[in-house]
Amino acid sequence: MQVVTRKSEIKELINICTKEYESKGLNACLLEMENYILTKKIKFPLLEFCGDELYQKVKQEEHIDLCNKIEELKTEGGNVILGIILQNRLNTCFEQSIKKATEYISRADVWYVCDIIGERVYGYALLNNPEKTIPQIKKLSRHSANWVVRALGAGIHYSIKKGLDKENVALVFPILLSMANTRDKEIRQGVGWAAKTTAKFHPEIIDQFDKEVQNKEMVANWFRTKISIGLNRNEYAKRN
Repeated sequence: MQVVTRKSEIKELINICTKEYESKGLNACLLEMENYILTKKIKFPLLEFCGDELYQKVKQEEHIDLCNKIEELKTEGGNVILGIILQNRLNTCFEQSIKKATEYISRADVWYVCDIIGERVYGYALLNNPEKTIPQIKKLSRHSANWVVRALGAGIHYSIKKGLDKENVALVFPILLSMANTRDKEIRQGVGWAAKTTAKFHPEIIDQFDKEVQNKEMVANWFRTKISIGLNRNEYAKRN
């Protein structure tokens, strides 16, 4: 598999795709993307650049059609690109972007789909618009697809790591607690990741919810273990 590592290379490849779009339309663009980008090994920041370029050069009314077609190809890199396109649309089409991200994630057949899209859509939305996003996360935490719930964990992890303020982390943590007794492996992965990050960056929130965390009927041991790991990492960071 060909590896693309330089921005100059990816610029040339995306230009081929967008020129095809301008002259022949969306399907021609997608064919070139499949040939030149989606079948190659490309670093995620370069794929994010592709997503930004496509968002700018493809007509707004065709964004979702493009994302649908990319998702149908089931490539790892395609998830990065469509995630960035949806991320860019959050300012103008918030609910639709969350809905489409959820749709794509619910159809996942491998874990990385959840994490890639979850961070770039749910996580970015939570970081930049917590007031609108937290009710969406609460609603989606009861979603029937375990992939979607895992993706919420990835998104929460991302937003906290990138600097979500303490007040909003405190609003999100009870949602994590509501899922802390699951036996589903995928949900445990995502929710545990977010719980560990909460403890690492905001140990005071763990203190605030200590009674709930220690409730063994409502919270499983795996959740407390993740909390302990996060607290230990917080202490280690202080020492260094």
